[in-house]
Amino acid sequence: MGRLVATLVLVMCSAACSLARAHGGGLRRGVERANMRGRLLADAAAAGGGGGVVPIYWSQPLYMANLTIGTPPQPASAIIHLAGEFVWTQCSPCRRCFKQDLPLFNRSASSTYRPEPCGTALCESVPASTCSGDGVCSYEVETMFGDTSGIGGTDTFAIGTATASLAFGCAMDSNIKQLLGASGVVGLGRTPWSLVGQMNATAFSYCLAPHGAAGKKSALLLGASAKLAGGKSAATTPLVNTSDDSSDYMIHLEGIKFGDVIIAPPPNGSVVLVDTIFGVSFLVDAAFQAIKKAVTVAVGAAPMATPTKPFDLCFPKAAAAAGANSSLPLPDVVLTFQGAAALTVPPSKYMYDAGNGTVCLAMMSSAMLNLTTELSILGRLHQENIHFLFDLDKETLSFEPADCSSLS
Repeated sequence: MGRLVATLVLVMCSAACSLARAHGGGLRRGVERANMRGRLLADAAAAGGGGGVVPIYWSQPLYMANLTIGTPPQPASAIIHLAGEFVWTQCSPCRRCFKQDLPLFNRSASSTYRPEPCGTALCESVPASTCSGDGVCSYEVETMFGDTSGIGGTDTFAIGTATASLAFGCAMDSNIKQLLGASGVVGLGRTPWSLVGQMNATAFSYCLAPHGAAGKKSALLLGASAKLAGGKSAATTPLVNTSDDSSDYMIHLEGIKFGDVIIAPPPNGSVVLVDTIFGVSFLVDAAFQAIKKAVTVAVGAAPMATPTKPFDLCFPKAAAAAGANSSLPLPDVVLTFQGAAALTVPPSKYMYDAGNGTVCLAMMSSAMLNLTTELSILGRLHQENIHFLFDLDKETLSFEPADCSSLS
């Protein structure tokens, strides 16, 4: 558990800096949309359906996918990032690169690699794109993990059951210190360079198996493969329609219920960013302070004077179990989004075992992220074993409980 907490601090700090930069400008990403139709070449799972099934797996503390690039195929691994703007991997030769488990992608060894020319709509949609002397599109972007730069190119990708010709960033310089062994990132955001944008998917879904579950695979489903079971437990809420071409997926929070305690978010703090990088969830400060107080009362034991970093509220496990209210089970946290879409977070998900006989509230105040915009974040811990479906035509997010390991 110690390594997980330590890595959570690292990811939280780097991601918080990126969020502060991106959201300090009114959630502006600065990426223009471009038409990417025709990139999809084939689909082994749903012929003619424009879909695909991608097994993803837990690699502490993030979810990753294995893929191949080029002809002949070269293996790579990538972090799955819901709001990620584009697909990128480290390439050789590399001037300044972080350590990865697999060899760097070698462009010259792939017969299907093509550099992205300058002047295309795709090249011009990338922030800080420039034209190199040989007419190749170069880029420099801020990611959730740090800054990276390189050249744009196109090659054959095989990811899960989908095979596609994708434009991607060939990173050859970055200030990223580590990416936990991964070669790069597969972004799913609403931008022309993302996997979703390039496959022209009208819908996609993912389902995260519990972290640390040995041998249990999670799933990313694209296009026609993205479907919920459609039971009575399914809920739907509209996505927030931003005016600045944000790559993020956001929804409106209408209320939080914790037993008999009802918490209403402030009018200017009802937007929730759905995220796959942060492990814990963040609430706007007023809502967090209310849930913190309610949990403390329900546990019935004195919290630790010095909580385990980075958490804000922790209890000795033995003291919490022997607290004044230990005869009563802790209630669920129920997050209700616009359209009466309720997401239930059980105690096993919001009371996190931080090791060393300590349990902590896996929620924190978004004030610690120093954002200039009131924003809550739904972290991946509270998404486990819930199937999320993003309908990009209807601009909705639907979700239902599921055994995520059975979907891949």
